[in-house]
Formats: sequence, C-alpha cells, structure tokens
Amino acid sequence: MDYINCTAEELVLDDYFRKWVNGHLPNEDTFWENWEAEHPEKAGIISQAKFVIRALEMDHVTINDEKLSEKIKQIIDVTEEKTVQRPTWKSNWWQWAAAAAVVFGLGWFYLSPKMSPKTNYEEMISEQAHPGIEKVNNSDEPIKIGLSDGSVITLQPNSKLSYPETFAADKREVYLSGEGFFDIAKNPDKPFLVYANEIVTKVLGTSFSIKAYDKDLDVVVKVVTGKVSVLSRKSKNEDESVSKPEGLILYPNQMAVYARAPEKLTRSLIENPVLIKSSHKVSSDFNFEATPITTVFETLEKGYGVSIVYDTEVLKNCTITAPLENETLYEKLDLICKVIRASYEVVDAQVVITSRGCE
Repeated sequence: MDYINCTAEELVLDDYFRKWVNGHLPNEDTFWENWEAEHPEKAGIISQAKFVIRALEMDHVTINDEKLSEKIKQIIDVTEEKTVQRPTWKSNWWQWAAAAAVVFGLGWFYLSPKMSPKTNYEEMISEQAHPGIEKVNNSDEPIKIGLSDGSVITLQPNSKLSYPETFAADKREVYLSGEGFFDIAKNPDKPFLVYANEIVTKVLGTSFSIKAYDKDLDVVVKVVTGKVSVLSRKSKNEDESVSKPEGLILYPNQMAVYARAPEKLTRSLIENPVLIKSSHKVSSDFNFEATPITTVFETLEKGYGVSIVYDTEVLKNCTITAPLENETLYEKLDLICKVIRASYEVVDAQVVITSRGCE
C-alpha cells in the first residue's frame, strides 16, 4: 500500500496497521512509530483510523469482506446529508465521533455471532485471507483426505473440512464441521491445529477424533495415540496457542467435551477405553493369582494409560485372584471393586477408588 497517499479508511482496512494499533506486532518492528514520526502531516488520519479500530474492537476481526468498506463509505454519505457539506476524514471531532458510533453499530450488526446466520465453521472460513480447499462428504460412507504433509483425515458423512493446498512455514491449520478422524504426520516444528466450531485442538503428531456437528449439544475430542491440547476458541490466544499447549491436555483413552451450554470444557475417559498397543504384551497380564491390589492397579494403569487413585494404606491387605483378560476396563473395575468392597468413579479422566479395605 502507498501509505503516503492513503486515507484513514484505507488504514482501517490495512491488516499491518491494525496489528500495530492493537499491539500485535513484535517489539522490534518499529515501522509505524518511525513512519508516524517522519510524517507529522499524517497525524490526523492516523488518530482517526485508530479511533475506528478501537471502537470496532477490530483486533479480533480479519477484514477481507467488502461490506465493511461499503459501510464506512455509507457513513460519509449519511454525514453529508446531515451537515450539508460532505465531511472528510479530517472532519470536526464531533462529526467523526458520530460517524464512528454508526460504524460501531453496523459493525456489531454484521460481525456479531448472535446476529449472523452463518455457522462458526462458515465464519472461520470467510475470515481467511486465502481460502483453501474444501471437501464436503455428502455420501453415506466415510471418505479419506490426504494432506500435503502426509496427514490423513477420515471425514464422516455430513461433514466438511477446509485446508490449504500447502501449509504455512510455522504451523498447519485445518477447519472442521462435523466429524473426522485425524492421523497426523509428526512434525515438531509445525504444530497441527484443528478448528472445530467452538474448540481448537493442537497436536504435533498423533491420532484422534473430533465430533463437532452444528446441531449437537456438545463438541467432543477423543485421543487414540499421542497427546493433544484442547481449548475453547473464546479462551484461545492465537500467538500463545501455537507456541505452547493450552487448555486441557489429553492422552490415549481420554476425551474432552465442550458443552455449548454453559460453554464449559471438561475432561473424562472415553466410553470404552482400549488397551494401548505399546503396553499390550499378552492377555495373561490380566490373569491375577493372589495378586496384591497395588500390582493389579499398576497393571491396569500401564495397560490402559489411566491414572487410578486410591488409599494404599486402606487397601494394603487386599489381593485379587481372577482371570480378567476378556473384560473391558470398566468390567474389570466392577469385578475388582466387588472383591475388595469398593466403589469407583471417574473424575477428570482419573479412576478414584473408595474402599473400606480388606481384613
């Protein structure tokens, strides 16, 4: 852009300028401070552009839609009718304040999620500066989608996936509406981020599933291998989310559930935890013969990757004799608890055992 001859409107629509106004540029980037000092004649339009950006809270808006530009121009026309003479960007402060107030109202109307008929997925796609490839599964069977980095996504029926033909240098980002299973190619230097309506899932290399249909009450992430971090889009800080994990950390057999009402993210075990392949040696691992309960719980923890919390002092005299190789994790726990006169509950993806002990 030719900043020397630019107008305040053009500055408002300039992504680089907006990042500076909202403090999103690196400390070493002093272009705008230097430019402002070198061009004191531009102080007026810079001040006016800053006013609009802050009024619109445009730090969270990517301007790639001509509507906003049209609305700003309409403000000029509206103000012209009320003031006889067409006000320029260098209008008196009260004229500018009135115009900005109208822009704020129009911006809220067009950008507010509550007023927009678009889904979260559609909003995210429309905000991208460079729209990517979109795959829509309108069939009755899952379809596989191969990405440029070697990752493979299995997209379920009535689902959509948007992704770039080539990923950026520092991260890999895709957008999901519906349900998909993700087998992500490992690349420690390029985190993989899945934006699924209200949540963001970050991985380096793993396999997991996400269910985020627009009409469902919950958005669910389930991990099969590796680990992921999951956080809500509302709590996401874009810069920090790329550099370090945020939100809930999930491991195999764990899931995160985002309840759209009351907008709460929780962690639990999946409905039917399975043996972790790297830990599953032989089924006889679960054939117990007068085995101390501490050893039994350690075997379950290793086999399923779960954390079991219990009072070792209370259970120190408990032993188990039972073949449990064919039962699910929860069936194993049910049988064990009957023997040691205990109960269990799952709290934050941990199994908590409560018992009176064994004589």
